[in-house]
Amino acid sequence: MENIISLLTEQEKKKTKLVNLKKSQILFNEDETCKSIGIILEGNITISSYTINGNEIIYNSLFRGDIFGNNLIFSSEPKYKGSIIAKSDCKIALIYKKDLLEILQNNQQFLIKYLEIQSNFGKELNSKIKMLTLESVEDRLMFYIQANGGRVQFKSITSLSNALFAKRETISRLISRLVKDNKITRIGNQISIKIDK
Repeated sequence: MENIISLLTEQEKKKTKLVNLKKSQILFNEDETCKSIGIILEGNITISSYTINGNEIIYNSLFRGDIFGNNLIFSSEPKYKGSIIAKSDCKIALIYKKDLLEILQNNQQFLIKYLEIQSNFGKELNSKIKMLTLESVEDRLMFYIQANGGRVQFKSITSLSNALFAKRETISRLISRLVKDNKITRIGNQISIKIDK
């Protein structure tokens, strides 16, 4: 995916605030007010919170080129639903609301890309809601693969399990079983629905 920051002019880039994070460092805390969007230039982050029993709930894993805060910054209640935590050393560009509004008004290319990201988020959210209506993890995985054109490229089993709202161990065992049962094929970090010839 083209990094949206590449669409900024040199003058607009000066309005971004660069933040360097070490692994495990928290950028924003849960319930903190969102005042900017963040663009990941290097590394990866998670948006997560903890239950009263101390179990971590990961809402999203984001990587280089991804943005966050864009769905909150213009909302009526712009509070982070989870903490933004660096999972590796990261470099992040922050664009505050006032500057973002100015850029959206003056940079049509950036505006179009921003709207595309927002639209894709809406489609992904609808797909996730539909997927969550499926009871079995196998049904969720098969739906997820079909929704992505019959083939899914994933960064890690952990990221795939987060996308499917299931435990890592469950997804790992499920993929092994489905490959053995000849229902899917796996090559590295890519899984595809098996097509009978």
